[in-house]
Amino acid sequence: MFDDNAQLHTLEGVAASILLLGVIIYAIDATSMTPLTSSTSNAHVESELAALGQDLLNTLDYAEPGYNSKLKNDIIKWDGRVYLWNGTRYIENSDPAYPQNVLINNLTDVLNSTLISQGIAHKVELTYIRRINNNTVPSESVQWIYAGVPSSNAVIVSRKIVLQKSDLSGLTLANYTIKSMDPMIDPFNIIDVKLVLWRT
Repeated sequence: MFDDNAQLHTLEGVAASILLLGVIIYAIDATSMTPLTSSTSNAHVESELAALGQDLLNTLDYAEPGYNSKLKNDIIKWDGRVYLWNGTRYIENSDPAYPQNVLINNLTDVLNSTLISQGIAHKVELTYIRRINNNTVPSESVQWIYAGVPSSNAVIVSRKIVLQKSDLSGLTLANYTIKSMDPMIDPFNIIDVKLVLWRT
């Protein structure tokens, strides 16, 4: 006995197998491409950089009760100059010829041992409170450490440091780079330390 529908069943089976194979190829192709898209990988790198930068600032700003943090001590000793990374050390922007114009402090030690060793470019900016015509306004961002122009995927992390007048004892405040935000109150100023990070 012959089945008149045999050819039809064969064609249905071939069509179903082609359809199933197409779906499997499409699913494999779609899942293999998704993790490699630029937006996904960039977001992952940016979140890692942000976590690393915030951890650095948090660690530098830690202090035992009654002591200044390493980051606060570095800010107190800041002379208002901009320091550039020249490939081996942080040198003063305007006159790098003299060895005393090399910046060596807690911040540069940490940046050198963590970011530079991993090929992560960076810069550090400071913003503080200024008093102008009896009004307090934030200053423009002042460069402290500069190691290039940030890429479009750069991340910014920050930490606020409160300077008390007692922290600056022994300094001539008239010549100090950061001025008091209000001579009538005790907190001398509030410094916003911004660390900008990006992959080179």
